[in-house]
Amino acid sequence: MAASERSPRIGIALTTSVSPVFTGPEQKDYVERRARATESFGLDSVWVSDRSVYPVDLGQRYPAQFGAGALNPAAQNVLEAVTTLSFLAGLVPRLRLGMSVLVLPFRHPVLNAKMLTTLDVLSGGRLTIGVGAGWMPEEFEAMGAVFRRRGAITDEHIRTFKALCAGESGYTARDWSFSGVSFFPPPVQKPHPPIWIGGNTDAALGRAAALGDGWHCIRLTPDEVAYGRKKLADLLARNRRAADSVELSVRHTLRLGEPEVDMDGVRVVFTGSPEQVASDLRRYRAAGAGHIVFSVAAPSTAATVEGIEQLAKEVLPLV
Repeated sequence: MAASERSPRIGIALTTSVSPVFTGPEQKDYVERRARATESFGLDSVWVSDRSVYPVDLGQRYPAQFGAGALNPAAQNVLEAVTTLSFLAGLVPRLRLGMSVLVLPFRHPVLNAKMLTTLDVLSGGRLTIGVGAGWMPEEFEAMGAVFRRRGAITDEHIRTFKALCAGESGYTARDWSFSGVSFFPPPVQKPHPPIWIGGNTDAALGRAAALGDGWHCIRLTPDEVAYGRKKLADLLARNRRAADSVELSVRHTLRLGEPEVDMDGVRVVFTGSPEQVASDLRRYRAAGAGHIVFSVAAPSTAATVEGIEQLAKEVLPLV
């Protein structure tokens, strides 16, 4: 069966800007209850996001994203990604564990590799590493990371990770080098856990074609996904890689109930009735998306759990 004929695999994002909870204890309950619901209702995976710090005047600095009527800045108080997935590895032993996405330049590449391979071992080979270069200068400044070279540093992180997973004893990059070392533990998944490149830009597509096992785009429409898929195929050919060597996934927000419309009066995808959302899933499948990761938007933790159940019981049987 061709990839476009199979139903996309469905994952649930557990730390997201549409979260209705903000304190640490609320986040723990939110993550735990949603992860258990994702597993019990037969979905495929759980995903976490990556944030370090953000400016206290976030809404003023970035009004389009976090200003009045936009995302609540307090919802950026998400838990650390690797630690959270380590907790989830024991909590939901059937599900795959994903990052959407880990900002690689925030961490040292060797320590980053150590944490990720350890997580792959402890989870029994269930890790998918979504990676990104980051976008907020204030985070880089607080972390002591280099913002202006974040793309090149991300590429070297990926190459360093692959070298360590392959058992190489040394690697030299512009910003770090090591030699004569032994790295442990090797990952369960060979040659390494899947690396999905997050982002919608040409740079992200180029990185996916050169270094990735997947392209993880964000809130694109089915037509935009299909167009990106064609661009990716061309880039893969230039890199002498097979067209099916990179998986395609989409991160989107799910709002079941009354459909939302954009400024042109067109219904926003993945909003509305189960029938409408199922139709959207079929369109993304036809565009080539093999995975959909949903942020379930709802006003409370209980309501988001109900949304996961409705997705599993009322939407997916229609696809």
